Amino acid sequence: MMSVLQFLVLGAVFFVLYRFLLRTIGAEQFGIWSIVLATASVTHLANFGLSSSVVKFVAKYISRGEKETVSDLIQTAAISVCLLVGIMLLVGYLFASWILRVIIPEHNLQMALSLLPFALLSLWLSVLTGVFQAGLDGHQRIDIRCSLLVSASIFHLVLCFLVVPRLGLMGLAYAQVLQTSSLLLASWLSLKYILRTLPVVPYRWRRDLFREMVGYGVNFQVGALMSMLGEPTTKALLTKFGGLSMVAYYEMASRMVAQVRGLVVSANQVLVPALADLQERDPKSVQTLYKDSYQLIVYIAIPLFSALIALTPVISRFWIGHYENIFVLFSCVISLAMVINTLTAPAYFVNLGTDGIRWNTISHVTTGSLNFGLGLLFGALLGGSAVVFASAFSIIVGSAVTVLSYHLRHRIRLLDLVPKQSVSLIVFCALGSLLALLLSLRLRYSLNPGILALLVFLPFLATMGFLAWINPMREILVGWFTRYLWLTEKTGRLQ
Repeated sequence: MMSVLQFLVLGAVFFVLYRFLLRTIGAEQFGIWSIVLATASVTHLANFGLSSSVVKFVAKYISRGEKETVSDLIQTAAISVCLLVGIMLLVGYLFASWILRVIIPEHNLQMALSLLPFALLSLWLSVLTGVFQAGLDGHQRIDIRCSLLVSASIFHLVLCFLVVPRLGLMGLAYAQVLQTSSLLLASWLSLKYILRTLPVVPYRWRRDLFREMVGYGVNFQVGALMSMLGEPTTKALLTKFGGLSMVAYYEMASRMVAQVRGLVVSANQVLVPALADLQERDPKSVQTLYKDSYQLIVYIAIPLFSALIALTPVISRFWIGHYENIFVLFSCVISLAMVINTLTAPAYFVNLGTDGIRWNTISHVTTGSLNFGLGLLFGALLGGSAVVFASAFSIIVGSAVTVLSYHLRHRIRLLDLVPKQSVSLIVFCALGSLLALLLSLRLRYSLNPGILALLVFLPFLATMGFLAWINPMREILVGWFTRYLWLTEKTGRLQ
């Protein structure tokens, strides 16, 4: 519930922030910041997957009652990430500067190069923060992590309101560094409050724990390398073949879809420490948890993404201030890819919590390779928009690798990918969202966006809500929630 609340708040913050930036500095300037951040993300390659490894191993050693080892593990990860990513900053600056000179137009290049050091510093702080937040996740204190992220996002929004009108893009860079610095400090203090054996400043480094985390995290590292062929590559190719304004609208569309995806995926992400604990105590329960999680994610994700596609033209009018064809096109294409990707989340997180992580790596390699090759080819032949279509296709293929391999390895029927109880809901969402989208596009200039939303979206939402209400998954959800309340009340009485 806290994960869902986090993404609701972050979604609202990004809606307000991006609208503010678009009106204050313009699409082209906003595109510069987006491409600089994407280019600077090369420094993540020095992480060696340590941040992601912390979740699994903290949960593992907590389940064994080894709190001192947990403390050493977090310190080892923090020191390693701090040094490795810090060194990578120097190499990353040279590489990112070269990339920017290749893809950024000459009249915008100096501004991009001025922003680069702040982007690199912000990413370095974010990676280190990720270690401490992973420690919170490993303790299954997702509530604290979510509270910190919500507070940091609101703080960032306030900073942007204060400094961007005066300083422009540089103000955005200052706000980003201040936000990541405050989140780093708050995450460390929160983790130290939970794990009292942590020192004020990390100083213990253990080779055996480092090797154990790197051995597990090498798959994350390959995934990180392939992610360089993902969104950063897409933005670079869009800049080359479509221009900085197209990058800005892609950033807005992808961020919006990511927030909707986050509503579902974040709730599933809490499975990683739980699965690591189950793997130690009761391995047979893992498959039951997977099947329940998959049915739930189908029940939630299909209606959410269908509603997003149906509303995209109206969102464009409210968010951008006018109907923007590129934004609507990118939003629909990315949504179609991400709904497939979201359905693979249970298999992906089960792989993280158990021993199937190499299939996640294969999925990342497939996605990254296809995105780079097809994006370069389609962009050169058909222009910037084709780059986004290539990206969506690569995400769909890579996602299929994750879920199909999981079902085949565990002898789960492929027909179970379409739960029987949700067939009618899936069919209606597909056809209904398409019809609502077409009507919105046809009436977009003749009706006020609010009236358009009422006439087109409400009937679609009402019918979809009815089908969701009569779906058996609703009763299962109510049963889970009722049992949770009963257990909470019983625990309280015992205490």
